[in-house]
Amino acid sequence: MATAPAVASPLNLFIQQCLQFQPTLSQLDTQASASTQAVQFEQLTLGFNNINDRLNYYRDLAQDNQRESILMCQLHLADELQAMLNSPNLTKLISKLDNDEPTYAKLSLRLATLKATQLDINLKSQLHNAQATIRRNLQSQHLSMVFNQSGCELPQPINSATAEIKSKETLDMSNVETNERNKQDFDISLAKYLILQPDEQCRKSAWIAYQTRAKEKNKTPLAAIKTIKMASNAAKPSIYSAQYYDSNLTSAQITRFLDSQTNNINVAPWNIGQHLATLPHQAYQGTTSALTLIEQSMDVLSDFGVTFDVIKPYAHKLDNNLPSQQTNNLNLTGTDKDTDTDTENLTLNANQNTTIRVWHDKRLLGELFIHPGEKTATHTIRYPVIGHQFAQVSISYREKIKNRRQALNVIDAIAQAISGLARGSQFYLNNKFGASADYHQLGQHWLSQYIQLRVPHLQASAREQAASVYQQQLRVFRSQLIMQFYSTPHLDTASLHNSFYNSFNSHWYEAADLTYSFNGIANEGIEYYLPLWYQALVNVIIHSRKSSVTARQVFEIFIVNEDNLILSEQLAIILAPPTDISSIIRRTINDGNSKD
Repeated sequence: MATAPAVASPLNLFIQQCLQFQPTLSQLDTQASASTQAVQFEQLTLGFNNINDRLNYYRDLAQDNQRESILMCQLHLADELQAMLNSPNLTKLISKLDNDEPTYAKLSLRLATLKATQLDINLKSQLHNAQATIRRNLQSQHLSMVFNQSGCELPQPINSATAEIKSKETLDMSNVETNERNKQDFDISLAKYLILQPDEQCRKSAWIAYQTRAKEKNKTPLAAIKTIKMASNAAKPSIYSAQYYDSNLTSAQITRFLDSQTNNINVAPWNIGQHLATLPHQAYQGTTSALTLIEQSMDVLSDFGVTFDVIKPYAHKLDNNLPSQQTNNLNLTGTDKDTDTDTENLTLNANQNTTIRVWHDKRLLGELFIHPGEKTATHTIRYPVIGHQFAQVSISYREKIKNRRQALNVIDAIAQAISGLARGSQFYLNNKFGASADYHQLGQHWLSQYIQLRVPHLQASAREQAASVYQQQLRVFRSQLIMQFYSTPHLDTASLHNSFYNSFNSHWYEAADLTYSFNGIANEGIEYYLPLWYQALVNVIIHSRKSSVTARQVFEIFIVNEDNLILSEQLAIILAPPTDISSIIRRTINDGNSKD
């Protein structure tokens, strides 16, 4: 009897369900029409997709002693996915859909892309291990600051609890000996040093040493990642030529875009702390209640016909947190809002978990679970699929907002949740990943920006604006570095020095060494530039959309996207011609830096 509670735990039951689950495409009728096979494919794979999404949800909530079970489920699902991708019936389905009308041809391309880019289990393991190695090297806690000249020492330690300034023969942060203070404290001490040190050359030496601290350790794993990613990309060219495929920008277009976003901010990275300290900063004036901000955001969403009904409180615990494990626990009938009377007006109470039913123009989207937590985050537990299931999304929030950044995090969480709930495709893959490759988050970015512009007291101070401009320019340079790293055998140190100078008006002849200083080059890879591209597109949409196109139409085109439009088709509706990528890049020069 002692094991009964553990056996009855929803997480344990879920793991058992996961390990026993064996999806198959053997029942797919390959002789049927494209429309019939598309529906069958959704029915045969929806359970697998739901389990995989719930696994991602549990993975962020699980305790340390539950990690092994989560990993077992993850490995099992990876094996099952590989089996489905290798199924002869999937190959026949892709061919059948490809020769049909655009709606099904686009689904065919999505499936073909997934099949072509899927790494086998061994390569995937090598990739994840290399990425984890780089992450550990950059998070090393054994750091201290030592100097080759006494002139770079400050008169006294910055903080005896978090910093140690010594005078030694070298300044070397990559091969330091045992040091018990953690990396976060070291980051704080370094930031303070850069603010308090009056000598720019000392600041530059300290900053560069920190950026290159893991250079030697990261060379080997980063080279392995490059080999794996390049091998994966080699499978894509035949797909990219397809009529209904919107790929990432080409290398030439990315380079041109990044050049258009390069602005000399005239502040070197090692001087940014002192520069920010000289600028005025206005204290955050907005609401300090996350619930109030959520309610304000929901009021804005009424512009698009999105409404909310509180259902009932629910117990948000890992072992008792969701209504059921079923694929569909909302009835597909009776979804007209006018017939639903068992709800309350939208009222969010502090310290209470709330379940909200979300509607768009009287169409039921699904359920939104809102609950207080240690951090603000959104989890899509289940994606909507028209005709098959409604969505479930969870938002956790920190109850008190202390600054503008935390307020923006709440708005981003709302935008992500609504974007996940409102997808209007009959295909799961389009609702999770978007009809256009790599552009599925564009609507979410636009929605977040739309809400931010309509919630009071979110204006950035001069200091916050300068910090944002610096962060953007740092991402521009890192993106340029990544482009070189993945597209050429060897880095061109001279051109990277020039790019660094063009962004910060300062010389760093070994700027290529920044390659080994951040996780993005290993994790996102070439796609690291995408947030810049999203923001540029959002600003173009906000400032240059046709006068006849309303914000509500933008919501329906970019977020609901019932017609499975790809990016080029969406932009052709919203913007005046020309709307080809080269023309859009030219527009970003004027609109890309404006957010008002």
